[in-house]
Amino acid sequence: MRSILRFLRGKLIAGILVLVPIGVTYLVLKWIFNSVDNILAPYIENYLGRDIPGLGLVATVILVLLAGLLGTNVFGKHMLNYIDRGLSRVPIVAGIYTSAKQIIEAIGTANTKSFKRVVVVEYPRHGLLTLGFVTKDTYTIVGKDGVKKQVLNVFMPHTPNPTTGFLTIMQESQVIGIDMTVEEGIKFIVSGGILAPSRAWVMEDTRMLTDPAKPQGTPDSSGKTLG
Repeated sequence: MRSILRFLRGKLIAGILVLVPIGVTYLVLKWIFNSVDNILAPYIENYLGRDIPGLGLVATVILVLLAGLLGTNVFGKHMLNYIDRGLSRVPIVAGIYTSAKQIIEAIGTANTKSFKRVVVVEYPRHGLLTLGFVTKDTYTIVGKDGVKKQVLNVFMPHTPNPTTGFLTIMQESQVIGIDMTVEEGIKFIVSGGILAPSRAWVMEDTRMLTDPAKPQGTPDSSGKTLG
C-alpha cells in the first residue's frame, strides 16, 4: 500500500512539474493577448456591430507600426516634439508621461550607447556588490597639491528605473570588470534581478567577497593570508 502511495505521489509531483509551467505560460500569454486586444476591440466592435476576437490585437500592432513610421520622418518628429512638450507641461500627466518615457528609452538602444561598459562596485559595504555603468572612461583630475589621479565616471542606477540613481567618480582600481553586456545589465536592473544571465559571470577580481570579519592581508585559521 505504501509503495502504491509513493508511486502515486511521485507521479502527481511529476505531473505538477510538467503542467504548472505550461499553465503559467498559457495564462501569461492569454493575459497579454486580452490586454492588447481590449485596447481597440471595444471601438472596433461598436463600429462593426459584432465582436471579432484578435482583431483588436491586429489593429493595435498596425497602430504601433504607424506610430513608428510617423516618429521616424521629419514631419512626424516635429509633431511628436510638439506633443511631448505639451504633455510635459500638464500637472500629474507630466510625471506619469516623463517616467514612462524614461523607462522605455532606458530599455531601448538609445541610452545603451551612453553606457560604455558594466562594472561592479563594492557598495554599500564590504562583501556587497552593486552594478554600475561606466559613462566616461579614464580621465585625469589634478589636486591643488599637483597630484594627478586617473578616475572614471560610474553611474549606479536604481531598480526598477535605471534612469534614476547616483553618479560616482572613482579610481579605476575601485571598480571590478564583469563580462556582462550593457543590454544584459539594463535588463538585470529593470527586472530587479529576475532576468539574470543563465551563464556564469566572469569577474576580474573576487577578493571583495572574502569574509568581512577577516580583512585582506590577515592570516586565517589555517595560516594562509587573505587577499
